[in-house]
Amino acid sequence: MTRQGEPPEGGEAVPFRQHFIAHMERAAACSGVDLRWHSGHWVAELRADGRRCHVVGYNFPINDAASAIMASDKVATSVLLSDDGVPNVPHSLLRLRPDESVAEAAVGLSVPVVLKPLNASGGRDVHRARTPVGLLDVLSTLTSRYSALTVCPWVPIRHEYRVVVLNGRTELAFEKRCTRPELGTDPVGWDDCVEWRHNLKFGASAVVLDEPELCGSLGGLARRAMVSLGLVFGSVDIVDVHGELAVIEVNSGVCLERFSRQDSACYAAAERVYEAAVEACFAPRQGLD
Repeated sequence: MTRQGEPPEGGEAVPFRQHFIAHMERAAACSGVDLRWHSGHWVAELRADGRRCHVVGYNFPINDAASAIMASDKVATSVLLSDDGVPNVPHSLLRLRPDESVAEAAVGLSVPVVLKPLNASGGRDVHRARTPVGLLDVLSTLTSRYSALTVCPWVPIRHEYRVVVLNGRTELAFEKRCTRPELGTDPVGWDDCVEWRHNLKFGASAVVLDEPELCGSLGGLARRAMVSLGLVFGSVDIVDVHGELAVIEVNSGVCLERFSRQDSACYAAAERVYEAAVEACFAPRQGLD
């Protein structure tokens, strides 16, 4: 049996969702919840006290459907956050009309710019265009795959953080630290970075935060974003640009798989998050304040 804080045995070849599955099974056992897996361990059926609910992927039945859908829409998220005065990196919608060419769609877009699918996550198909020619290439590639894109300005991100919030409480905060040479503040000087995306899947490392002042600032901003979207459980990605914090993405599905793989401390931290989430599935819903 896996002990608390200890990842399952195995080398680098970790099966899909192995850690999440282990976390869920331990959380259910600790909470007295009956757990059954369906659809290749993609759907978890939870039963306790005569009640039943499901966890689909990494989405827990703690959020309402509308809030979860809103969080998956990067443009809608940005609009809501802006309307509520929550600092965020602005995202706008780009959708080609049937008679519109890529060149026409590129008119009015300034480089450098970041383009990504409207609803994708995990850094999938996120591209930076640094030149007008590069912009056309990126647009051609993405519009052939997706009907709707998100456009946001490229900003020199010094630090990117992820904050997991449940019922208004910060359950976990860590930095997604990208390995790169020390650079100046001019974005042009950052063009030679091997990897500019702060994603664990692209080689960034997780650094769990415990500094009270920083955690307080991050937690406060994350909670404001959660309230704005009506979310109870989720993760908020926050960037530091020139010393100012801003939300760049909100996720209703809390995936800590790569984070959990990093080391035993991260494994234990993820374990605590999912234990709290399973308990919350059967607890009275708290207010969003």
